[in-house]
Amino acid sequence: MHPTHPELLDFLAAELLKRSWSRKSLQRFLMESEAYRMATVGPDEALEADPRNDLFWRFNPRRLTAEEVRDSMLAASGELNLRRHGPSVFPPLPKEVLASASRPGAAWGRSSKEDSVRRSVYIHVKRSLREPLLAVLDQPDPDMPCPERFPTNVPTQALLTLNGDFSQVRAEALAASLAEHATLRPALAEAMERALSRAPEEDELDRAAALMADLVNAHGMDQQRALSLFALGLFNRNEFTWLD
Repeated sequence: MHPTHPELLDFLAAELLKRSWSRKSLQRFLMESEAYRMATVGPDEALEADPRNDLFWRFNPRRLTAEEVRDSMLAASGELNLRRHGPSVFPPLPKEVLASASRPGAAWGRSSKEDSVRRSVYIHVKRSLREPLLAVLDQPDPDMPCPERFPTNVPTQALLTLNGDFSQVRAEALAASLAEHATLRPALAEAMERALSRAPEEDELDRAAALMADLVNAHGMDQQRALSLFALGLFNRNEFTWLD
């Protein structure tokens, strides 16, 4: 297979030499470049001239990896433990998953509450026991070689991100962390900013407030439960799971 941009490869090879073979420095150089920080949208005439983005004039949208989705939920809820290094951790697994092991009571370790919300890179990988959220969001199967990940879009993903214990608990934690707000609108604004990494528009807040009123008045929920469902909805938005 021939490289699509040999001149760019030559330039990056020279840049790596200039940086004393520091791959981390080269990665930082790439991620701080104007090309990497482009948005996914742009002028219609540019899209017409280069629809495949061969000239790198825009960013190709991509879905977050399984580990990034999990970590993003923890970060938005305020629970993510950023402690580095150390042994693998064992977050809780559903009893249905544990029951599939040959020795259900001894198949999986038990980590503390603080360790169970560490970054996904520290989760213990066991071929016979997969963390359901990571598995359904296309984390590579440890039984098979995986030179490249190919994201899928299947109904079971939404079933877990909407109904799974992990996303439900994260949504409840996000809702609970907003209790310091005396009124609802600032709480909704903070929830959206933490989940979507941007300030919400006024019309978005209007729709969010209307949804909360409907959940409370028409469905008989208390405000905290309604706020948890709102947070769960944020975790299931395309804007949350896709880099745009």
